[in-house]
Amino acid sequence: MSDRQVFQDEYFTVLVDERMGIVRTVRSDKPFDSIAELEGVFGRLGTALDALGRSRYGLLADLRSVPGRNDPEFETTMERLRPLWVGGFRKVGVLVRSSVGVMQIQRHARRDGFQRLISRDEDELLNYLTQD
Repeated sequence: MSDRQVFQDEYFTVLVDERMGIVRTVRSDKPFDSIAELEGVFGRLGTALDALGRSRYGLLADLRSVPGRNDPEFETTMERLRPLWVGGFRKVGVLVRSSVGVMQIQRHARRDGFQRLISRDEDELLNYLTQD
């Protein structure tokens, strides 16, 4: 991929590949210290993604480094914030490290109503995101 970086903070790096029509969000391994911090990060991430014109792109969300977290307050907040991240893209693919990650993202997808392909295989996701 010939990626152009359009956003970076301690939690996310956002890269764009215009040729492939893919936005890649790479989540770091840094845990969120508070719900307020989580909300601020997702606000900034959402603004950066909005500026790209989401509907032109497929989104590849790389979650392989994310520390697992499923406490109720975090889950409730993420349910509200996830659309700021994954909403409005042509297609969404989620790259995870483990089978447990696949199951957790499947659970999120059922709640969100956003269709997405979840895989541990990056090539599978890239093929999915670049097909019409």
